[in-house]
Amino acid sequence: MTAQPIRWRLGEASFQRVLLWLCGCLLSTAAMAQPNPLTLQEALRLARQNYPALKAKEKAVDVAREGVAQTRTQRLPSLKVSEQLNYGTTNATAGILLPFGTVIPTTGTFANEASYRGTFGSITTLYSEWAPITFGQYQARLDEAQQAVNVAVADLANDAFTQQVRVTQTYLELLAIERYRQVQRQDVDRVTTLGQIVGRLTKNGLRPGVDTEFANAEVAKAKLALFAAQDREARLRTQLATLLGTSAQNWQLDSAYITRLPSSVYLDSSATLHPQLGLLQQAIRLTDARTSTLRKSYRPQVALLGGTWARGSGIGANGDINWGVGGLPPNRLNYALGIGLTFNILDYARIRSQVRQESIRSQQQQDDFRQARLELDNQVSLADQRLQLAQQQAEQAPVQLRAAARAYRQQTLLYDGGLGDLTALTQALYNLRKAETDQLLITNQAWQTLLSKTAATGDFAPFFNALRP
Repeated sequence: MTAQPIRWRLGEASFQRVLLWLCGCLLSTAAMAQPNPLTLQEALRLARQNYPALKAKEKAVDVAREGVAQTRTQRLPSLKVSEQLNYGTTNATAGILLPFGTVIPTTGTFANEASYRGTFGSITTLYSEWAPITFGQYQARLDEAQQAVNVAVADLANDAFTQQVRVTQTYLELLAIERYRQVQRQDVDRVTTLGQIVGRLTKNGLRPGVDTEFANAEVAKAKLALFAAQDREARLRTQLATLLGTSAQNWQLDSAYITRLPSSVYLDSSATLHPQLGLLQQAIRLTDARTSTLRKSYRPQVALLGGTWARGSGIGANGDINWGVGGLPPNRLNYALGIGLTFNILDYARIRSQVRQESIRSQQQQDDFRQARLELDNQVSLADQRLQLAQQQAEQAPVQLRAAARAYRQQTLLYDGGLGDLTALTQALYNLRKAETDQLLITNQAWQTLLSKTAATGDFAPFFNALRP
């Protein structure tokens, strides 16, 4: 009895489900193997959106803005409510004082003799202070808080720009190592074929056996170089994923940055708007604002005072002492208005020392600014020279590659025909390998040099414009 096909044993519906499952697996595998296109602009967007360190800098900006809001609340009057329930002696001195500064108010009548008998009492107060006149102190504190926001924003912009440079540099390096790996793969195939030729000739006695060992060594060397390229590629892919704030993927990078030289639109630019210089400028302004706040802190402060309070006392109008809790409820209501002025005369020496300290710090920051500006300008000048040199190198690289390829083919034919030796063939192979690597690296180095100029000028627009025809 012949066995029925599997489709009939499983049933029509089951067979269709299995078929669909197999198709899904094949499609999923194909989708996983399919490279994910990743342009440089998209990589920069992902890094700006996902990188945790930049998100932390954004939170620092929010913290600084809350500092401005907190400074504005210092303009509001204070309003304090307090309640006291007391039990104490009846000795006191007459008078009514508002609790301003360090004054301790005391009230009541002066007793004829000291008494240590106690009674209950209470006081409920509603007290307010408002300083409408600060002689510029409030505005100075507000300006300092706003400058702190500007520093935080400039710090975020500088870190974001530095992150863009790091992402672009890693992107270009990964693109170069991917192409270098392909070159090394071709070199492995080439030396493998060469090893087969050498093996055939030595087997037939046309070449000495030592040539086989040399050929095997070249094959092993080419494979080791390929493995090193694969390792470098894996590390760069992980590094790029970390900078993007995501997991490593099989990205398909933009090959234009490895096959085309940058155009000449990058020649006119300067470092005046560099984020690093902007951060240093904001730091100087913050120091100057802090100096202004210190100077104005020596000025007096005028405050409007107002209060109302209710007293409860266990001492009657005739001087009798109520021994119970009848003195706890308030039985007298009072109010008072006043103007207070505070001025710490002896603060001058302390504030003057702090002002001198901040002035020296401002001078130090200005020197740092000039140093950074000098270094950035020199980097721009160096990048311009290297870009011109890269253009000249790019003109000679194809000539070298064509000549090396012809020389290798000729040496291979000569060796195969018994007219050449392995030393000359190995040298030709080395020259061809170097020419292919030079052709690859010159273009990448041109973009890396343009990136170094971008890092010195602080503007990415020329970098992307250099890709246009």
